Formats: sequence, structure tokens, C-alpha cells
Amino acid sequence: MNKLFVFFVLALSFFCSAQVSFTSWINSYMQINSYNGNNNPEAFTATFAANGNLNMPYWKLSAKLKQNITSENGQYTIPGNKLSFQPVSTSGQAEPNPIPTISQIGAPLNVFLQENTEVFLVPQSNAAFYNMPTKPNGYYNLQIKYGLTLIGGAYLGGYPSWTKFFAPVEFTAYDQHNNIIGRMNHTFQIQIGTLSGTPPVQQEFSLKINTNAANGLLEFKSMQDYNEGKSVTYTNGMQVTSNTNFQIKVKSLQSNLTSSTGDTIPVNAIRMVLQSSNLANQAVFPISLSIANQIIAKGNTSQAATYSYDIKYFTLPQDELLINAKPQNYSTTLQYEITPQ
Repeated sequence: MNKLFVFFVLALSFFCSAQVSFTSWINSYMQINSYNGNNNPEAFTATFAANGNLNMPYWKLSAKLKQNITSENGQYTIPGNKLSFQPVSTSGQAEPNPIPTISQIGAPLNVFLQENTEVFLVPQSNAAFYNMPTKPNGYYNLQIKYGLTLIGGAYLGGYPSWTKFFAPVEFTAYDQHNNIIGRMNHTFQIQIGTLSGTPPVQQEFSLKINTNAANGLLEFKSMQDYNEGKSVTYTNGMQVTSNTNFQIKVKSLQSNLTSSTGDTIPVNAIRMVLQSSNLANQAVFPISLSIANQIIAKGNTSQAATYSYDIKYFTLPQDELLINAKPQNYSTTLQYEITPQ
């Protein structure tokens, strides 16, 4: 997942609210008995709690696989991108509105882990932590339950039966100013049992946004930047590996770039295109950002290959969508995905 920022002039704002705490617990064990992999539907539960009046928009929740998923004896590893989290349900209490749903929060429905990389289970919540109780210090509580999936494949046959693996994950909650609300560390256990069935012919593909492009920045410093348009390119910002024909899509999880004070810019003011020094058997498509999933690249291959792309974000000269923007920091969150053609 990739976050795109538009910085005009740094503007500071202050927000007062009840103090929110972040805690969590896990159901850590999952056993794999089939080449289809497995899912633990109650693997992780995040809890946010506070007392009194509360209105905290745009909060975030991330997960970071702190190291390789390594076997107990240290001889085997499972790639981090074989594990993913899925939001299952929300519960809790608040006044006067009910606790927001997964859909209202805007949480992605499947988030794959990457070694030593922070990925966002909630990139920027569309629903605030909100509580206006009738009694002083009325209690607020939001619980989000997540499932954990290890995807199946022939690769599982490469591990001896009853090998146990450990996946240490760090969860961090942020407020709308990216201040840390809390941080929790948990270790998940995965045990490979005796696998049933026949190893499938596996289509394998992966997509990684590299560290240099994890937080995109378009900075407008002068009227010339507006008149001529602004662009930024992240060299080798995306890496794709595939052994089958693939397509890459991207969408914004919000319809507007939003500031911490609630001002907005339509997200389609930002355009993007992938670039590569070698586009043999590939095609790329410039787009304006949208909440709709849009294809930005296609590739044709029948054997494992790795592709590296530069990511370019840009604006058009004298774009009317930007002329009335107030001097603030604006952001949205992008979700990239790779699928077979």
C-alpha cells in the first residue's frame, strides 16, 4: 500500500480529545494440513478505548513483519507475502452513534505482509473514534477482529511435516497527525502438518512497493509549480515478480486528498504512470487517480521473471482542481494489486 502526499505549505493544527489507548490480543496457532493453506478467523483483535468526549478522525493501524517467518530449528523460512490479514468484524460501545463497521472504516479486505516493511490494516480511517456520552467520562470501546491466512501452493511441500514456524509482527496505531497511540508485539505460530491432496501447479506473482516510494511526496513551493505542473519520480519504486500473464491495478481508498483540518482536493488532480527501461512484452497506462480500480500495467510471461518500474506522480499545468487549495498537507492512500490476466 502506498501513501501519496501533496504538500503546499506546512500548517500546524492542534486537536483536543480524550486519550485513546491501544491494546490487542491474539489466537496465535494455525496448523496447515493441506496444500490449500489455511485461515485462522480469530487470529488478532485490536482494541481502542477511551473515556469521555472523543472525536479522532483519520486514525491508522499498521502491521510490520519484523523478520523472516523462520522455523523453530532455523533451517527453513516462509516468504512474508504468503501471510495476510483480513478484517472480520467490529464490536464495542459508543454514544450516541453505533460502533463503525469494517466498510465504514474503509479497511482493505486483504493485506499481505512484507518482511521489515510496515503495511496498513487501516490506512486512514473514514470513521472517527467518536464518543459523546450522556454521563461524564462515559466509556468508549472499539474492537476490530482480524483473520490470518497462509495462502496455499506447491511451496508447502518443501517443508518437513510438523515443522513449526514463528512470525513476529509489530502492530502500531497512529492518530491523524501520525503520532503513535500505541504499539503491540505478537508472535504467530504456524505448523506444517501432513499435507493432503496433490501439489497444485501454482501461479505465483508478487508486487512490492519499495521503501523509497512507500510515501509519495508532491511539494508545491511556488506559483511556477502550479503553472507548469509538478512531478516526482521514484526510481525502481515498484518490483513485480510473476510466472504468468499479469496486470497491475491501483485505486485510492479515499475520493479526496484530505488535510488534518478536513479540507479536500479531488483525488483525480493527481496523475500517475509506471515507467520502465525495458517494456518488452509489457504495456503501461497513465491514469488520473480514482476510487475505481484502474489498470496501470500489463505483462506477458510464461516463466518466472522480475520487473522493476519507476513510479511517477504528476499534475497538469494550471489545473483548476488545485487553484483554490488552502496551504496545508493533503494525503490519500493508494492500494496496488497484481492479478493474473
